[in-house]
Amino acid sequence: MENKPTTRIINIIMTGLFIIIAITLVTITGSFYSVEENAKKSGQEQLMRTLNYVTNNLKLVIENRSLSLQQFSNELNSEETISAYLGSHEDQTNLLIQLDAEGIFLEAWQFNDGSLQELSEDRVKTYLIADPSLESLIASGSLVQNSSDYFLENQSFVNLYSPIVAADDQITGYFVAPLNLENMFKAEIFSDTSAYSGYPLVKNADMEVVIHPVESQVGLDIISDRQEQFPDLDLSDLKRLEEAQLTQDQGTLSYYSYWWNEENPTKVLKLGAFDWIDIGAAHWVVALNSDFYEHNRVPIQNNYILLSLLLLISAIILIFILLIRGYNKKNQAYEESQRLIEKQKFENERHQLEKRILKESKLEAIGLLTTTIVHDMNNFLTPILGNAQLLMDDYAENEELVSELKEIYLAAEKGKDLSTNVLRFSKVSEGQQDTVHDLSQVLKDTISEITILTPKSINVKSDIAPGILVEGFDKQDLQVVLYNLLTNAFQAIDTRPGNVMIRLKKADAECNAELQKRSIVTKDKEFAVLSITDDGPGIAEGLESNDLFDPFFTTKGSNGSGLGLFVVSSIADKYDWQIRLDRTQKGLTVCINIPLQKS
Repeated sequence: MENKPTTRIINIIMTGLFIIIAITLVTITGSFYSVEENAKKSGQEQLMRTLNYVTNNLKLVIENRSLSLQQFSNELNSEETISAYLGSHEDQTNLLIQLDAEGIFLEAWQFNDGSLQELSEDRVKTYLIADPSLESLIASGSLVQNSSDYFLENQSFVNLYSPIVAADDQITGYFVAPLNLENMFKAEIFSDTSAYSGYPLVKNADMEVVIHPVESQVGLDIISDRQEQFPDLDLSDLKRLEEAQLTQDQGTLSYYSYWWNEENPTKVLKLGAFDWIDIGAAHWVVALNSDFYEHNRVPIQNNYILLSLLLLISAIILIFILLIRGYNKKNQAYEESQRLIEKQKFENERHQLEKRILKESKLEAIGLLTTTIVHDMNNFLTPILGNAQLLMDDYAENEELVSELKEIYLAAEKGKDLSTNVLRFSKVSEGQQDTVHDLSQVLKDTISEITILTPKSINVKSDIAPGILVEGFDKQDLQVVLYNLLTNAFQAIDTRPGNVMIRLKKADAECNAELQKRSIVTKDKEFAVLSITDDGPGIAEGLESNDLFDPFFTTKGSNGSGLGLFVVSSIADKYDWQIRLDRTQKGLTVCINIPLQKS
């Protein structure tokens, strides 16, 4: 069957993209190798230029040390001149030996810690015996400026020579000054301040290391001794390097080797340049190397990144082609699923809206009814209050009657206050925001007033800490809260004997810290905890605590209005109090966390 036009077009586009990517991959791969070869060539040319500087500097430094020795030999040789000569480069030439015309030892001096010491022949003869050039050069009568290299105690030396010439131009002796090549090279030529790996080194004609940044490498054969040290390393490229250096005067090449200053050397691709030089009787190859990838990391990494991106794009396109074939069926299923989800969402929203409208209608009706009841109740209570006041005035001399009339007056006044409180829990009374109350005393007074409502079968106890001060609440609001909570506790216990415990205390440090985390408003406050505990049946299993604070939610059937805890939570919200219900094995504890007055 013929494909749809859209599918055919997509297939053509995908095929074209694959062809473009394949061509690009081939081009990038070719350019990658081209970049690598150009980088090698450029690096080798740079190394050769640097190597020329190193070799010229090496020749110049040794020549300067030789000229300094010759100048010293032409002066009056006193302890002051010897100290001045040896002290000028103490770390490189701190030993001076004087021989007669036949090469026989006469004297020797050493400069240590600012003082000059004379040495015996036994102390210096190792420097003369190890010198491979001294005997033949004295025998021939033609001295050069320095000897070939030799090794003592894992250090490399050359001996600087200077003849002692008498007034009649006859050679009467020789000065020999051993020059420490490692110290001279590090101090005068090579100071490793570069952030890159790489260093120069010097080898003699036997391919023994004369100068190397790692002192343990001095005196080693670059193949056999290193193979003995590291038997598991592949040194085949080092053999190729050695062959090139033994057969060419100078050159550059790339080879795989190791950095010998590492405890466990790792294999790296190095660029190297070398040049043979003659300094006195010494015949050396000076080599300079560097890490190829370290110097060319950026362009090579860019090529790798580009290749990786192209491969990733190719994989994505392939996956896209495989997935697009099932797109239509999945799309139809998705659209049907979305339609059902939207329909379900609409039904849920309509249901929630109906519930909210019903709840608001009930609240509106309750509000209207409550306003009417309060108005009528106040109309009933007003004449009672007025007549009670008149009777107390008329019968002021009858103390017993006045006392009874006063009880009637106070009871009516309390009734009027309680009826008014029904409308007060949703707003803060004027003048109460900045009022400070002793919560402990207010709570005691409230409990004493409400105890007349306590059923005889229920024992109400209290444990109230004194002197707890709270800002910005109305005492009558606390009465409403306590009245509703005690009423719920009494109804939970029902007709059987029971206990209700009212506690007030300051929250401990752990509780304060937990409450302060709840909002930025409470982060610096301290709290008091008011708790009412009953030993009734508690909250039924499966019932969420938050549901109990919804208006008209009740577990008492037709015996409950569902407004008690709603009124309590509304008053708590007004003062930023926090309510928590704690389930226990038997009964329920309602905790109200009340912010204290700022100290």
